[in-house]
Amino acid sequence: MLEKMSQDVKLLLSLLLPLLLIHCVQHIYLTYGTLLQSYGLSHEATGWILGVFFMAAMVTRPLGGWLLESFGIRKALVFSGMLSFIGCSLFFFEQRADLLFIGRAISGAGFSIYTTGVFSHQAVCVSAKMRGAMFALLGLGGALPMSFMVPFGEWLLLSSRYTLYLAIGPALSLLCCFLGWRVSVTAAKEARGGGEKSWGTYRGLFSSRRYLVLLLTGTTIALIDAFIVNFSLLAAEKGLMASYFLASSSAAAVVLRLTGSHLLNVLPRVVLLAPCGILMSCAIIMASLFPTSGIFTITGILFGAAIGAGWPMYHSLIGDTLDPALLPKGTSTALLLFDFGFFINPLIVGYFLPRFGATGSFMTIALAGGGALALLEIFYWLPLYLKKRINRP
Repeated sequence: MLEKMSQDVKLLLSLLLPLLLIHCVQHIYLTYGTLLQSYGLSHEATGWILGVFFMAAMVTRPLGGWLLESFGIRKALVFSGMLSFIGCSLFFFEQRADLLFIGRAISGAGFSIYTTGVFSHQAVCVSAKMRGAMFALLGLGGALPMSFMVPFGEWLLLSSRYTLYLAIGPALSLLCCFLGWRVSVTAAKEARGGGEKSWGTYRGLFSSRRYLVLLLTGTTIALIDAFIVNFSLLAAEKGLMASYFLASSSAAAVVLRLTGSHLLNVLPRVVLLAPCGILMSCAIIMASLFPTSGIFTITGILFGAAIGAGWPMYHSLIGDTLDPALLPKGTSTALLLFDFGFFINPLIVGYFLPRFGATGSFMTIALAGGGALALLEIFYWLPLYLKKRINRP
């Protein structure tokens, strides 16, 4: 038991810092929309440049799973870290919207392959008993950077330190390459029985109805979670700082994952995932209707607590639903559709913004997403949970 625990901890530590740094690269550019508009770009062009990151992340998710299966975790992380470095380096060409678009696409692909490799590697190696807590703790690498990178990025832009702002991404991407090569592979070898593993097929993956409904639920939550990408547009319209919402959201997610990670091993994940997304949609609606610094902070805490619990629940349910041989493909597909929500949100907001303003745009998407999750909870997840309880011996 102690030996297994130490292996899990060793794996967690070797994955946590690389994941934290690749999210630092992503989160420093959560205020990138403000800089793009200072270049004189339209709302639509800004939406495409912001959104293409997630489109590229979306379409390259299967590549992340394939690289992990074919070349191992270390080579996959070094390759994707270099993609991130190349993409972020193109952000210096501020007068070339086409290069900014390409740079965002390349960096999105790098981020996608890197995070897919990390989460798939952990899913394969960690036992089902420890899955909830381990994903919650690993999720700190995704949540923590927002608490300091967004305010830092916003401060750099407000103080006109544009060169330093743009240089952070390439520098951290190189660090991701170095740390990616040092990820622990011992647990992976043991999970594979010391030999070659026969990985599952996509046909087997999509034969699970529960997995398909899980994908729909996760994609809808992603559509709501994606408001962090363009929340600065709502804040700017109201004359407020986005950091009130984003930093408090990150802090809440971090605190919840640190103090409540063990609960995610025992709580009924099946019935709690959709309500997490509904709480996120309610937080966005409140922030849109009552925009003050205090409300931004309170709703950010609610939003962060919901995603702080919902994200590890989602990843854990993938492992709960699928055979281990399907986990690389299953994880990459789930993350692909999660990215679809992040891709489509900036495009919808970019289209709605000139017509309905930030308040109308944010509320419409949040209401639609929250309503869809309520239907999924009522007609699928809650009946499934009740059925399991009735059939429990």
